[in-house]
Amino acid sequence: MIIENYCIIVTILVSLSTVPECHACFASDLEAVHKIRTGSTFYLECRCDDPTSSRISLKWLDTHDKEIQPSGPGTKSNVYTEWWDEITYSLYITNISKSISGAYKCVTEYNGREYSRSYTLEAYDLPYFVNTDATQYVVSGSDALINCKARGETDPLISWHKDHDEPIEIIDANRYEISSQGLLIRNITDDDNGIYKCTASDVETGEEIDKNIVVKVITKPVINELVAIPDNVAYKGASVALDCSANGIPSPTFKWRKVLKDENIKTNITWVEVVNRIVFDSIAAEDRGIYECTASNTAGNVTEQIELKVLVPPVILEFDNITATEGSTVQIACKARGLPTPKINLLYLGEEPEDQRIVWSSNNTSEIETEFYLTFLQVNRSHEGSYICNATNDVESVYSEMFMTVYYKPYFNKPIENIWGWSGNPVNLTCDYESNPPSNISWRYQGTSISTEKQLEINRLIVENENKVPVEVEDTIQYGIYECTAENDYGEAKKIIVFLEGFAPPPVKNVTVLNVTATSATFNIDGPEEITGPPIVGFTSEYDVAENFDVTNIHINRTWSLDRPYRINKLRPNSSYFIRFAAVNDVGGGAWSDFIEFVTLEKSTPDEPIWDNNADFIQSGVLKWKETEDNGEPIEFYILKYCQVSNGTIQSDLCQIEILKLTTEYELSQLQFNKTYYFELIAQNSLGNSSVASAYIDIPAVETSSLTAGGIIGIAVVIVIICLVLLDLLVCAWKKQGVIATCAYKKKNNKRDDTMNSR
Repeated sequence: MIIENYCIIVTILVSLSTVPECHACFASDLEAVHKIRTGSTFYLECRCDDPTSSRISLKWLDTHDKEIQPSGPGTKSNVYTEWWDEITYSLYITNISKSISGAYKCVTEYNGREYSRSYTLEAYDLPYFVNTDATQYVVSGSDALINCKARGETDPLISWHKDHDEPIEIIDANRYEISSQGLLIRNITDDDNGIYKCTASDVETGEEIDKNIVVKVITKPVINELVAIPDNVAYKGASVALDCSANGIPSPTFKWRKVLKDENIKTNITWVEVVNRIVFDSIAAEDRGIYECTASNTAGNVTEQIELKVLVPPVILEFDNITATEGSTVQIACKARGLPTPKINLLYLGEEPEDQRIVWSSNNTSEIETEFYLTFLQVNRSHEGSYICNATNDVESVYSEMFMTVYYKPYFNKPIENIWGWSGNPVNLTCDYESNPPSNISWRYQGTSISTEKQLEINRLIVENENKVPVEVEDTIQYGIYECTAENDYGEAKKIIVFLEGFAPPPVKNVTVLNVTATSATFNIDGPEEITGPPIVGFTSEYDVAENFDVTNIHINRTWSLDRPYRINKLRPNSSYFIRFAAVNDVGGGAWSDFIEFVTLEKSTPDEPIWDNNADFIQSGVLKWKETEDNGEPIEFYILKYCQVSNGTIQSDLCQIEILKLTTEYELSQLQFNKTYYFELIAQNSLGNSSVASAYIDIPAVETSSLTAGGIIGIAVVIVIICLVLLDLLVCAWKKQGVIATCAYKKKNNKRDDTMNSR
């Protein structure tokens, strides 16, 4: 630019040299224009063309036509003049700016006329970049604009180069578009990384500036994995970390938050955030919920959520003992807490309550608490007892026990009771009652055949004996009606005890012979209908062969309880018998019935055997049958036949027959397990065979031990040795005795003796 100015000056000087000689320094006007870049230095000479003139008249005028006073270098003024020699007057501007732009004139005078040479200075600015960052980021896969804006005296012309290559529009015009805003790159890839040179050119001034822009391709974050370590289902108190792994260029930053249903609620941060994870040192129930991880960089952000579940073992919060009054309404409440919400069950430790007027209900008071209610609409004494509350969730099952006490007035199971007494039999009159709390007992006597004075005397004795009932007064049993009264704070109840004199039963009403064999007889006995005394407990009999009845009074006796068949055995075949019966109660045996005559049969073959198919016997590998009636001749043996059954068919060719003497059972161990067999059994005496008793029986598998006898003995020996060693250790630690103690202390004593000897 300086060279250009000098060229202009030289041109001016050459032109001045051609001016015709005159008496003034110059005798013509001149106008010239100079474009000067702001900030540069400007120098211009004004010379006298006729140095021989007797008077040299030169001066410089500024843009306001004011004379610029001459001064030298070092002046504070930005514009000054200086004489180089006697004919050269120069103008200096040290820093060109637009504020001092304008026409500067070099003026001379001749004969009262003024001549000027005018130099118009037009200052201009260099082009400059605005809002253009040296490093710019673009997102992979999208279209991006690389900003490069420039300003100048006119709109600069922008051109682009990449990595010192040819202009961008020449490389690929389809992917690039140049505008006044910058360079538009379509479908960004990793290849677009690099250094781009943006050039701004001012066509009028010819000025040109460059700027290198580093373009970095960035990628939007992608969350690869969002996991809980060790698991998103954790137990209360455990250490849990939530890890958010993401990729992106530049590397993303992470932000965590807990997602709430109501975002206005503030969350207490209970975790520690470390880079891309949050850590719960001791997780609590309140920490459960959904957590959101946001990975962000300059390309954008991405969000994912994970649910954290906290398992809390159940805790029973309320299950207290209660008291109730019979007839009132009472409620048992069991409240529990846990995660997941526990299920509650109530169990009564006793018999099923008689009164079913109860209501079961439950209610979840929160996400972690639940309540269970058992309401008795009308409580009674059967509801008293222990109750178990069981609270169960996926973590654990816990229980608690409570007791419900029911207060109720006295109660008698049998308000009226008959008691029998007789001479020589002591009787205790009891007043058994149920009540809560216990009741006070009082008695009152009311006789039926004694005087009023005697009744009063007995009642006085009852009171004096603290309500102990004297049923025998002056060696006389006092039969009659006794009244027991039980009373507590909730009411009273009375029990009537009718104390009666008891007698032995009357004669048996009727006896029928049901069955007679050669050696036995079975009877049906109809007891007496009306009994003045305790109930019948059995029957007794007296019998003998007919020819002995008139010879002796000593006959065979037999007694039966009520639940046994009335049968006599070991009779003599083909004989006539007489038998009579009497009923028996607690007083004693009643009167005998009339004699009944029956005749036993002739000797015969045995009766058909009867199987005793008890499942326990079969399982233990034993087949049993009942002892068969021999009918006068002893049974000599049993004939047992058995055949294997296959697909419901008896395998006749595989049948086996065995003779069994003096036994009523057979070992099944020799038969095949898990098979079905068909059995036939015949009893034989000297007169022949009985009819056949048959049965199909499944032979079960017998469980065998996996250990041999030697192995079992070995294990037993090892256990005994271990027990002895443990016992010896215990004795050694406790009293310093035993084998181990003896060895240990003996060794210690030997060492002590050696030390003493060495000394």
